[in-house]
This record gives sequence, structure tokens and C-alpha cells, in this order.
Amino acid sequence: MPESQPLASRIYVEVEGSELPADVFSNLLEVTVDQHAHLPAMFTARLADRDLSLLDGGPFDLAKAVKIEAAREDGEKVTLFEGEITALEPAFGEGMVAELVVRGYDKLHRLFRETKSRAFVNKKDSDLAREMAQAAGLQAEVDSTATVYDHLYQHNQSDLAFLMQRAWRIGYECFVEGGKLYFRQPPRGGAALTLHWGDDLQSFMPRMTLAEQVDEVIVKGWDAEQQQAIVGRAQATDGRLYPRIEESRSGAEWAGQFGQGKLVIVNQPVVSQAEADALAAARLNELSGAFVEADGVAFRRPEIKAGQLVDLQALGQRFSGTYLVTSATHVYAPEGLTTHFCVRGTRTGMLADQLGAGDAGISWPGIVTAIVTNVDDPQNWGRVKLKFPWMADDAESTWARVVGIGAGPEAGWYVMPAVADEVVVAFEHGDFDRPFVIGGLWNGQHAPPPEHVAGGDQPLVRVWRSRGGHTIATYDNRDNKVEVKSAGGHTVTLDDANKKLIISSGGGLTLTLDDNGRKIVLDGSGDVEINAGSNLKLTATMNMDLEANGQVTIKGAVINLN
Repeated sequence: MPESQPLASRIYVEVEGSELPADVFSNLLEVTVDQHAHLPAMFTARLADRDLSLLDGGPFDLAKAVKIEAAREDGEKVTLFEGEITALEPAFGEGMVAELVVRGYDKLHRLFRETKSRAFVNKKDSDLAREMAQAAGLQAEVDSTATVYDHLYQHNQSDLAFLMQRAWRIGYECFVEGGKLYFRQPPRGGAALTLHWGDDLQSFMPRMTLAEQVDEVIVKGWDAEQQQAIVGRAQATDGRLYPRIEESRSGAEWAGQFGQGKLVIVNQPVVSQAEADALAAARLNELSGAFVEADGVAFRRPEIKAGQLVDLQALGQRFSGTYLVTSATHVYAPEGLTTHFCVRGTRTGMLADQLGAGDAGISWPGIVTAIVTNVDDPQNWGRVKLKFPWMADDAESTWARVVGIGAGPEAGWYVMPAVADEVVVAFEHGDFDRPFVIGGLWNGQHAPPPEHVAGGDQPLVRVWRSRGGHTIATYDNRDNKVEVKSAGGHTVTLDDANKKLIISSGGGLTLTLDDNGRKIVLDGSGDVEINAGSNLKLTATMNMDLEANGQVTIKGAVINLN
């Protein structure tokens, strides 16, 4: 049996900086502190309140600051929780028995209190963490990230949900301890708290499984500028997340006996090779951490915290080693302090996350409407920027590509939306930062082109009209014609119903090619001039008439009359 460590003997509870009075402390039935490396920490205190004095006038009240510490036998205090009261829950039971349940969260909960829609330009994930911590009145300890994003959109999300989503993509932890926000990579080294089974480690239940173990994670995306695939890779040999135990083989090595295994991710848009590699590494760490998951119970060891390394001994050769604690629940009862801890790697361990395949992102599987705000694409790709007034009127999207009919190399039907147009937007893999404009909309302020067509014939008429008033219309009804008309009234009509081609000017001049009458009619109210740069020949197989009400002049260097 190893030498015993100092064990926690009691806890201390402070409200607004003052320790609980002895008469209040004596009513404590149970105190629970839940810590998590990916979620806000929470405390629950259950007190006997027979005369309702704690409910009506006790030290506990909403929004008050709470600090909970545990003391070891050597007198050293360990902070379990610092936060704020967010709920009071009296329980009025049978037999006139009353209890008061007090709940609260650490200050990370402040990042969950408001949903926001805003855009971030030229920011790294670590920049976002620092800014959001400062806005919540928290200090920050942040591991810097490398990728600078041209544009990120926080779409009706709380700061906490948005930050958790960013942390998930790169495999970071995000939690608050001691009034400080940590946004960091999971620790891979450093001091670990030692626990021995049979001493302070009461029980330990590990699970070793090959269900998700792979040799490689591949992330595939598309580079629209270079028109080539982006492929990020992470090999199982690149390293693995904790646990680092005496087991001689990794999960991937064991799973290799069944054949090669790969996880290919195609539904997470990436903007660069670096981002694809980071996403692949994060998912590989997530899967390798799932090789060994565990639940343990320790007695009077308040030092066990979420995000901390623990060195577990006396578990045999295969399972003795270093584990990363994902969550820890400290339960103080009259018999002492007991800590339940979980090992889940970079996963939360929550059922909802398991059902959602661990993706912390919020997708938009359908389409939405938007208003065009900017068409001056600096790269001349025909892109536009958008705002979503149903969500926020002061945040602008990243540059959105516009779907065009027959779009290709310097080809296609090029019809750009204009500023203030209402458009329909879809998102690549549901990612709000990858919008595509798929069409425009008519609405109560913007009517369709004013072509006067009977109601039943409307589906048979196709019209394209420019903003300046130029029109191309096809009539598949009884009119059976195609009409091209400028804003100034110049018209070309291909009339299949009457077998005519008519070219008309806005001033009333008309050229008609009539297949029915087998004739060409040029009708002008002014002069008609025909100029030929070389020869001009007029031939008729029958008669030819030249008639004028005035003088007829024929002039040439030589005139031959035959």
C-alpha cells in the first residue's frame, strides 16, 4: 500500500466573499460541483430549511457570487468552484418538510446569455476567444491558433455556442477556472495527480474498444480560387491523445488487424490546407481518445479537476498510466467528499453529442432569403455580399458566389444581382460561412416585368428584362413569337404566327420580311439611303418600277441603258 496523501476533511462555502455562518452551514445536506473541460461548471447546494428562513432571508440569493473550496488534512485549500447563483429551488414536501436547493454556474455561463449575429473579419480563433472573454469580464489564457479567416459569421448564436463550435473544429478545450477563460489544446505533458487503486482511488471502470479506431483521418474540401481539391490528412502514427497507459498498442494498431480503416470527412468546408490538416488532427485526437474511456471514483481528492492529468497506479500493466480528465463531479455529504470523474478524450461524453456524432456546428440545411449589400468583388468572380435582415441588419456575410446558367470559362448567362435585391441563399454543407446565391425574388416592392399577358397565358411567356428597361420576351402562346426590345423602343420581332421578321425603330421606321406575301417592305417617313462600298446590283425577274413625285436623277461616270 503506498503512503497516503493528505485527504480533504471538509469544504468551505463563501457567498459574496463571506463564509457561511455556522448555523447555515449546519443545514447543508449536500453540495455537488460539476466541472467539465467543454462546458460551464455548475454547483448545487441542498439545505434543510424547516422554517423557510434561508429562502426568505438567508445569505443565498440570485446573482450573488459563490466560492466553494475543499481543505485537505494538511490545511491546504483547493478551489472547486467560483461563480454565481442562477437558480433558487425551494421544495415544500409532505409532513411540512422544506428544503432549499441553490444552483449556479461559473462565469462561462455569461457567454450563453445572449444570441448574436455579427461578422468577424481577418480573425483567428484565438482572437475570438480573447475578445469574448474580455466582453464577459473574464481574464483569458489562450493558445494561439494559426489560421486567419477572411470572414466568420456568428449567426444567431450565443458567444459560448459559437466559441464551442470553433473549439470543436480544432480540438481545443474551452472552460473557465478561477475567473479565467481557458481556450487551449488538451495538455500532453506536465505534472499529473497520482491516485492508487485501493487507497484514494475507490473504483475505476475503463472500457477499451476498437469501434472507431482508424489509421488515418482525411478531410476533403475545394479551393474555388485554384479550382483544385484541398486534402488534409492526419496519420495515427502522428501521435495520440491521452490516455498514455502501459498498453503496448494503440487503438489504430489493434484495429489494423481487421484491415485498413480511414475516416473521410467531406461535410466540413475548409478554406486552406492548414485548416484541413488542423481539422483532420482534431478528429484523429477525438477518435484516438475514444480507444479507452473510463469512469472513476476517488475519495477526498479535491485536486481532481476537469482538464487535468491523473496518474492512476495499481491497475495492472495495461491500464496503469496517465489519463486526461474530461469531467469531474465532487459530492460533499456528511460522510465526506467523493469525486466521480470521467475520461472521454476531447468529447463531452453527453448523450446529445453522441447522437449528433460529436459535431458542435450548427448547420442550415435549407435555404434562406437575404438582401444584397455589395457587388464590388475585389477578385472579379461575380460575387456579392449579403445581409440577413430577419436575423441582423448590421452584419454582412462573406463574399457569396452567384449561380449562373451555363457558367464556365468566360461563358454563361451573366446576370448579377444589384444592391438591395432580395435573393435566395443556400449554404455549402449547411455552413453559414459558405453561402451561394441561387436566384432572385420578386416581392411586394419589386414586381415582375410589366408584360401585359392574359392570366392563363402567363406560364407561356418568358421574359428577361434589364434594369434599364431592355427586354427579351418569348411567347409560346397563340402569338408564337420572339421579341427583342430596347428601352428606347427599338424592336426586333420574330413572328412565327404570321411568318414575318419585323425590325422597327423607336421613331417609327420599319423593315418587314413577309414570308406569306413573299415580300420585303421598308417603311420610312423620311429619307432612305443605300450606300455600298463596292458594287450595288438590283435585279428583278419580272417588272421593276421606279416612281417619284419629284425629280429623278441618275448620275454616273458612264451610264449604259440597254
